[in-house]
Amino acid sequence: MKSLWSDADAEAIVARYAEVGVASEVALCVYGSRLLGGDPRLVLHGGGNTSVKTVLPDIFGESAEVLCVKGSGWDLAALEPEGLPAVRLAPLRALRRREALDDAEMVRVSRAALLDPASPNISVEALLHAFLPHRYVDHTHSVAVLSLADQPDGMGLCAEVFGRHLGIVPYVRPGLPLAKAAAAAFEADPDVVGLILTKHGIVTFADAASEAYERMIEMVTLAEQRIAQGRNPVFAVSALPPDIAGPAEVAPILRGACAIPDPRTIGLYRCFVLDFRGGRAVRDFVDGAELERYGLAGVATPDHTIRTKNYPLILPSPERGHLDRFAIETRQAVERFVTDYRAYFARHNAASAGDKRELDPMPRVVLVPGQGLFGLGRSAKDAAIAADIAESWIETVTGAEAVGRFESLSEAELFEMEYWSLEQAKLGRAEEKPLFGQIALITGGAGTIG
Repeated sequence: MKSLWSDADAEAIVARYAEVGVASEVALCVYGSRLLGGDPRLVLHGGGNTSVKTVLPDIFGESAEVLCVKGSGWDLAALEPEGLPAVRLAPLRALRRREALDDAEMVRVSRAALLDPASPNISVEALLHAFLPHRYVDHTHSVAVLSLADQPDGMGLCAEVFGRHLGIVPYVRPGLPLAKAAAAAFEADPDVVGLILTKHGIVTFADAASEAYERMIEMVTLAEQRIAQGRNPVFAVSALPPDIAGPAEVAPILRGACAIPDPRTIGLYRCFVLDFRGGRAVRDFVDGAELERYGLAGVATPDHTIRTKNYPLILPSPERGHLDRFAIETRQAVERFVTDYRAYFARHNAASAGDKRELDPMPRVVLVPGQGLFGLGRSAKDAAIAADIAESWIETVTGAEAVGRFESLSEAELFEMEYWSLEQAKLGRAEEKPLFGQIALITGGAGTIG
């Protein structure tokens, strides 16, 4: 991975934002964030977060030590200064003394500490940024790093690859537990330039924006170099039918099988939009003889569960001339997926407080051997996001299988993330219109009507 940092570009963005009163430290954080967010090998669709600690005037003109951290729901690639809401640092750091902190408390404390009450909620990982002492902190879900960290012995492999450069934090849920663990890992070895968050991602930090960014690129490059030493090809190819139907023939079958009856209108269904991907890396993955093993192993990073669920639906290969049989097999596969998902929800909801509301049980990623993958969403945007994340997940699993064996979080840990209220809040669901997702046919438009 090559650094894209340009001192000239950084100076230009500082000058441009200075005209509207944005501090230079914040402008540099925006610049570095956009560089990170512009590379899908590092973050996707609202993933990752960045921050800078500085001093800004409050509403009374008094100087306040603040943390400017990515607001929840913002994409790093398109970050603006308002996407780095300023929150007083002292109240956040005081939370380190707490043994536990529920979601409602976290939101109340952080919103009360905002310099501007109209700002968006701060990232769910803001405490991690606050507890680390460095001016600039960058956090990504690097594909290459996750390929090493998502292993049965991910901590050992990361220690081998990164040596004394990075501290290693065992997996704990984001929020207060992770923030405390990360701070403790740094304090145990203050010479590290970053941290591996096992089965989650990577953090780098420095007192200069350019240095925090460069350290991220350097560490990701080390991971990429290790993966390049792995086996190739990664997946043995399975036997496939000689003549496979195309995506246009499969999509209507899949769309129909995944339609959900609309509780508001008898006879109407809530349908999904499909986004197809069939590149070489995707085909190598879905055509693999062990697809059932590695394809159902779980997500690459917990942040993805809210977009793709914890695992995909795997369909049989659609043989041309036998699509009636494929349609039956698809409906049966979807029914099994729904049954398994509902059992998963009931199992883990009962083991927790029992107060969660089940999300719709339909898959968001579908793998079709001999063809590729479909991302599913209630809108074209959501379908594209699911497909993007699925392609990134495939790259992560492929890298992991090249050097070892991919392993995700436990089912209980994945449930905790999928149904974590602060994660669900990122989606910002609005009430759907009655015909949202339906296909409309207008007749007479070229004649005398209208």
